[in-house]
Amino acid sequence: MPLYTYILGFRGSLYAAQGRHSNFKGFVSSWATDIPDGALPGLTPALKKELQPYAGVWEEVPNRTHVWRKTVKLGGEDLVVIAVQTES
Repeated sequence: MPLYTYILGFRGSLYAAQGRHSNFKGFVSSWATDIPDGALPGLTPALKKELQPYAGVWEEVPNRTHVWRKTVKLGGEDLVVIAVQTES
């Protein structure tokens, strides 16, 4: 199974996670439910409970191979998730 690297950006902070899955879309545990406390300082416990990881639409990043991006609204702000197929 391919290795995917997920880069999350929220309120000026970044967090990276990885996971091996058959596809990058359906396995939110890699990037949404297993975020360690303090990894994204703006992601309070209350906001973490509000996170809807299946919201938003994955779109291919133009002029890049095996890179996708989506935006999820959280607390009135954007949580940006970028998925990169790191290994085949």
